[in-house]
Amino acid sequence: MKFYTKDDIAKAFREIIKEKHDAIFISGNLGALGPHAFKSKEELLNTILEVIWDISPDTTLMTSTFTLNLANTDIPYDPERTPSMHGAIANFFLNYKGRVRSYHPFTSFTAIGPLAEYLCTNNTRFSYGIDSPYDRLLSLENPLTISVGMPPNLTCSIIHHAEFVMHVPYRYIKEFNHPIVKPDGRIERENFYMHVIYHEIYHLIKRDRNRKFFKFFSEKHPINTAHLGMGKVYSYKTKDFFNSAIELLKRDIYAWLEEPPPIRPYRR
Repeated sequence: MKFYTKDDIAKAFREIIKEKHDAIFISGNLGALGPHAFKSKEELLNTILEVIWDISPDTTLMTSTFTLNLANTDIPYDPERTPSMHGAIANFFLNYKGRVRSYHPFTSFTAIGPLAEYLCTNNTRFSYGIDSPYDRLLSLENPLTISVGMPPNLTCSIIHHAEFVMHVPYRYIKEFNHPIVKPDGRIERENFYMHVIYHEIYHLIKRDRNRKFFKFFSEKHPINTAHLGMGKVYSYKTKDFFNSAIELLKRDIYAWLEEPPPIRPYRR
């Protein structure tokens, strides 16, 4: 059995990072790459960050550190201690010295690097939209998105930012009054907002898993791919993808779905 090494990581990431980027959003599933030559996932992820920064110095890295499992519960969200439901990459970021985590109790993002404060502080109380971490990421000059071990259509949560911006009709704004652990240890309830699917159609709709978006995007823009271990790593320009998603939603507001909902509780 072959174990992939730092040299393999460097070769693969040089194939998908072709220039300097001010920020890189990274997510995925390390397990899909198979066995590696490192003592731990922490050592593996430290190596990946080292490789990225060698290729693109001073790049700020960001990932999603969601805790959707807290929604509709009374479990307090502690930005400093609550682990993410998103696995190894997310929780590595959360344990990284100097990281900055956004404040939303269900859809937080965490960044490492010189732009971390800009990306993940003083954000909106909404998951997406103006002044969300994704909105800040898109305001940068040249952000890149990397998917590790998983096809990019399965890791692109930025599509929900596009849905929010375009006011897709099958979602509405829901308010959550959730307990938050403050820096001094006090717990206070605060209001936050999510863009959720109407309950009446939640189990009726069929999600397209972003296939339409990536088909449309790939007709005009490259998706860089490299083999690593037993899997692949992918990259694409974040702003190009977002703009492409907006264009497709202008043509088909139901592009996130396989087909329009069979009933439309929002229609009057």
